[in-house]
Amino acid sequence: MRIKDTVGGAFFLGLQLRPIGFPVVSHFNLQPMAVRPENFTMRNLVRVAFLLVACSVSQICASFSFNTKDLVLLVNDSTTLTLTLTDNVLRNTTLILSTNHKDLLTTNVTKIEVTNSTGTNVWPVELFGHDAGHDLLKVDAFPPSIKCSDAFVRVTLQHSNELALFSVIVGWVYFVAWSISFYPQMYENWRRKSVVGLNFDFIALNLVGFILYSMFNVGLWIPEIEKDYISRNPRGLNPVQLNDIFFSIHAVFATLITVIQCYCYEKGDQQVSRTAKSIMSFYGLIIAVLLVLVYLQKIVWLDFLYYCSYIKLTITLIKYIPQAVMNYKRKSTIGWSIGNIFLDFTGGILSILQMIINAYNYNDWASVFGDPTKFGLGLLSVIFDILFFLQHYVFYRYVPRLIFCIVHVVAYCMFTVL
Repeated sequence: MRIKDTVGGAFFLGLQLRPIGFPVVSHFNLQPMAVRPENFTMRNLVRVAFLLVACSVSQICASFSFNTKDLVLLVNDSTTLTLTLTDNVLRNTTLILSTNHKDLLTTNVTKIEVTNSTGTNVWPVELFGHDAGHDLLKVDAFPPSIKCSDAFVRVTLQHSNELALFSVIVGWVYFVAWSISFYPQMYENWRRKSVVGLNFDFIALNLVGFILYSMFNVGLWIPEIEKDYISRNPRGLNPVQLNDIFFSIHAVFATLITVIQCYCYEKGDQQVSRTAKSIMSFYGLIIAVLLVLVYLQKIVWLDFLYYCSYIKLTITLIKYIPQAVMNYKRKSTIGWSIGNIFLDFTGGILSILQMIINAYNYNDWASVFGDPTKFGLGLLSVIFDILFFLQHYVFYRYVPRLIFCIVHVVAYCMFTVL
């Protein structure tokens, strides 16, 4: 293919094109028509520009990539990756291999010289793991005429494969525990044909929180929004997994069933309090403002979903308070299923345990203490569960009965002796 620019403005692309100001003549035996330069139109400019862009793109067709994007490596172990060059290289290029943390991960080569090539080249790259953590191996080309955006590997360095497997098992156990934690309360309501003792503020806040959580999880799987996330985190992974979507949607479904039970069964004079209505109205106002900002293109949908997740976090902070206060005022936990608390407590303890296991195995204690939100919310849920245990087994149900029984037995013994 030959491109030439003459003084008169003529372009040649394999076949002859007429000078600027004249119509394009195909390679068939057609006679050109003489057209005055002043009749030159925008269409001719577009054609010329298209040809120039197509030619320039065709010269940058080479790219690099590794044989994997994610790798798990044990500390004091090594493995070999394959770096592949595809298509053509029109000039000599230097590749620089680098990692973010030299104390965690190193390679046997840091520089690769690539000469003019018209075929596929493959280079083995050996990795050495020195300490636990997360690192990124990347490749940069100089001059930057070769596409290297796909030439990276996310490397997870861990102390033990067994600990990693145990962490996965713990994760699935608390996922199941949290997923079925909704059903003891539904069964309790159905058995008693009553929701007296179940705080409606807790149910309402729970429903709003799980709806927002579902919006965040489902939203990050929408291709357009996921593309925005990847553009902000080009070498990251989508944080939402399929089980996250299942759990959040299932939580909305289960909470809706409980809401229906609140309408169908005996409820006494219980209703959603003005305080809870005010809080939810405030959340609704925030969401409405965010939607307006999205409509005005001040923020994108990804930002909207992040703000929804922040609202969900605040709901998690306060949703248990109304039920605890109600139990205190009634001096009873009748109507509040303790089975729900057992499962929630199990899930909370195991989630904290998994965080500690991962922190040790990946030397990532910052994920526990450096991010107080996730760890703090899990710990707060466990603390509320312990409070509900105390209310159920110590403060309001069994201890008063036990004291009554002890007093009765002592009095009976004294009466018998006398």
